[in-house]
This record gives sequence, structure tokens and C-alpha cells, in this order.
Amino acid sequence: MSADELFSRHSQPTIVEYSGKVPVEHLDYDYIEKCKDVKYLEKILKVLRSGDEGVYPHLMKFCESHLEKLDPKSRALRKENPVATAASLPKEEWTQIVDELTTWQEEVKRTENSLKQETIYDALVKENIPPVRGSNCFVPVSQNSVPNGRRNPSKCALPRDYREWDKFDVEKECEKIDESVVNTDPPAILNTGYPKIKTKVDVSLLPQQEKLLLANREKDKGNEAFRAKDYGEAVAYYSRSLSIIPTVAAYNNRAQAQINLKNWHNAMRDCQRVLELEPGNMKALLRRATVYNHMGNFQLAADDLRMVLRDEPHNVTATQLLSEVEKKLSERQPEQRRKGKKILIQEIEEEDDNSNNETTAQQTGEMFLSLEKSIVLFLIYTHRHRDYKHAYQHLRF
Repeated sequence: MSADELFSRHSQPTIVEYSGKVPVEHLDYDYIEKCKDVKYLEKILKVLRSGDEGVYPHLMKFCESHLEKLDPKSRALRKENPVATAASLPKEEWTQIVDELTTWQEEVKRTENSLKQETIYDALVKENIPPVRGSNCFVPVSQNSVPNGRRNPSKCALPRDYREWDKFDVEKECEKIDESVVNTDPPAILNTGYPKIKTKVDVSLLPQQEKLLLANREKDKGNEAFRAKDYGEAVAYYSRSLSIIPTVAAYNNRAQAQINLKNWHNAMRDCQRVLELEPGNMKALLRRATVYNHMGNFQLAADDLRMVLRDEPHNVTATQLLSEVEKKLSERQPEQRRKGKKILIQEIEEEDDNSNNETTAQQTGEMFLSLEKSIVLFLIYTHRHRDYKHAYQHLRF
């Protein structure tokens, strides 16, 4: 085969198979220069770097440069950075790193020695207090928690024979042990719960910027407690925020927490405060309507809800609550009408009673007049006429 035929064969487009092995004929300057397939060039470069077909540093550099022209971001061109050593860093930087490591090592050794020399429970051992039950601490053998003065060794020798055990009085020995034990442990303190959160914060010495930051932080704590459904704690944190800087958001949030706790009067107070600071606040109006609804003031609740829907017609919560309030109002109106009818009936009954009383009084008066008349006639007939027969006739009424 002549050289021209070989060159023409190399110049023809070759079918690249990525799965097969790279032929030795492709490890050539002319083939690499004419090849435009990036993936196949990466495979050729991998073979050259492996050294399986020999070491060709110039050909490897040529392949890398040609691949960089075709695809500068090729993965095959990436090179791992070597590990930093004293030779790769400047002398001053390396000296600073060594000094810092040496200083850290000395501090760690110093701390370790101090911890070995001083145990945490030295004070407890000196006060003859036993270690906490269930903890990993221990009392050294040389230092016993029981002082020597309290030790009460038995005077009698322990029995050495089985027959001596029959004479051993167990109850007496138990009484001696009970008498020798002295209870020095302090009474247990029961944990009655978490400490009460103070609702006021003294910020008289802080500047305005720090006050604002602290107020927002306390309000965020209240929001976290509210999301955890701990409404009592949320009220406490909102109160702390309001004691620093009163804001509409904190008042609104505390009103909602008070509603969830069913503290209607406190919630009403917070809603009124919001509306004083910002008249027409939608959240405050909606929450005040909720409070009015629970307190039975349905008409006032309906007024607040209509104000909300005037500005926010698509407010679903306000729409549902308004329909509920209007339903309660419609149920209350027939009751009021029925009560009005009863009042009318009662008035008519009172008029009948008055007429009956008048007739009774009239009858009583006439009876007294007839009685008085008969008595007068009786006296006339008895004293003047001595006519006792007619006198007794006038007394029969």
C-alpha cells in the first residue's frame, strides 16, 4: 500500500464507534487534527493519558489543544488541583498556618490538663453529698461520701458458725441500722411548670432602633407560639412587644389570640385600640364583628361586616359570618314580635283588673252606706220613738 492511498484513507470520514476500542491508527496528528467529534477526541485523550499504547506527551498536548478549540468546557480538560503543601504556598502564609495550629494545640492541652486536675464534683465530695443518681459521675475511692464520725461499726463479731446464727436477732440489728441513718437530703422540689413570662420589658435605656428590633423579635416569638397553638404564651409575647412599641400588627395578633382563648372583653379592647390607631382596619373590623357575634350584639356585628365587604367584596370569611349573623337576626325578630303581643295582652288584662277593682270598690262603698243608714234609723226608732219592732227591721240588710 502506497503512502498516497494511506493518506486518502485517513482523509475519508470514519465511522466512530464509542463502545469499541480506539485503533492505534487514530493516535495520529493528522487524524486528531481532522477529527471534529468531541466525544471521540475525549476518548482518544483518555487512551493517551492511560499509557496503554505508549507515552506520547507532545501528542497528548496536541490533542488537548485541539479539543479545547472545539469545546473549551469539556470534562476531559478539567484538572484536579493538587493538595496544598509548603512548597505550593508562600512562605509567610505557611508560617501563619503553622503558628495557628501550634497555638490551638497548646490551648487544647492546657484545657485538658486543667480538667484532669479539677473534677466537677469536688465541692460535692467535700460537702459529703452523694453524686446524682443515674449520672456518670463517681466518687473516688479515697474520698467516701460518709464521714468517719457517722460510721457505726457493729461491736459484736459476726457469727462464724451455723449454730451462732440461731442466736442472731435480725430485728435488733435492723433497729440499730435505722437509728444510725440520718436523713440529710433536702426536700424534693416539684416542678410546677414553666416560669411565668413577664408581659413588660424595660427598654428605657435603649435607642429607638434597638427598641424596634426588640419589639419585632418579641412579636415573632408570639407568632411562633400562635402557630404552635399556645395562645396564652402568644398573648404574653405580644404584650411584651406592645410594652416596647405599640403597633397595629401586635394589637391585631393579640386580639386574635384572645378570641381563641374566648377572652371577649380583652379582644374587644385590642380591636378598639387598633381602630383608634388606624380607622377602617379590615382585620380589626372583622375580629370585632366576631367578638360582637359571640357576645350577642348581632346588629353591631352585621354593621362591621358590611363595612369590611364594602372594601373587600370577595372576603370569604366576612361573607360567611355575615350570613350567619343575618340568620340569627332573622330568628330573633319573630321572638321580639311574640314578646310584644304578650305585652299587649298583659295591658288588656291590667285594664280588666282595674275595672273589676272599680266595681268592687263601688259595691263596698254602697254596702257601707246602707249599713250606716240602717244604724242611723235604728238609733232614731229606739231613742226617739221607742219602736223597737221597726228598729230591728231596718237592721236586716
